Parts: sequence; C-alpha cells; structure tokens
Amino acid sequence: MPQVVLTEKATDDLNRLYKFLADKNPTVAINAIRAIKAALNELAVFPAQGRYFDDVYREWPVPFGNRGYLVLYRFEHDMVFIVSVRHQLEERYS
Repeated sequence: MPQVVLTEKATDDLNRLYKFLADKNPTVAINAIRAIKAALNELAVFPAQGRYFDDVYREWPVPFGNRGYLVLYRFEHDMVFIVSVRHQLEERYS
C-alpha cells in the first residue's frame, strides 16, 4: 500500500483550516480534520482515484458540510504526496 506524505504546505493548510473553524466551533473543526484525514487514508489504498488536475497533480474531493474540501496530490512510486488542501469555496490553491 502506498505511503501518504504530507508536505509542509499541506500541513500548514490543515492547521489553517482547523484554526479558522476552531475559532467558530471547535467540534466542527475536529470533525473537518477527521474527514480530511479519512480521505487521505483512502488515497493510501486507491491513489489513482482522484481526478486529474493537470499533467502532474490529481485532486480528491472531501465531502464535509455543504461544500467540503479539495486535496491536491501527486502519486509516484508507491508514495502519495499531499501538496495542498483547501476549502471548496477558496478560489485556488495557495
């Protein structure tokens, strides 16, 4: 099974998303991060399931609430590199 590796950017994204929600509702923040981590575990089992974002990256939607999140990743040699995570209402990956 491929190993999932979070880049520093992806880790920063998760912290940012958590902090944004935790300021409003800590329980929702915890549940959102759990949903994202569950999706990352799915990518470890089925790394090719995401849609192509471009020639290098894939994108995997994470349902949560009314919108959810998007995970940008690349899959190479039994490694899934999580590049970025954003809310679906954010305009682009930073």
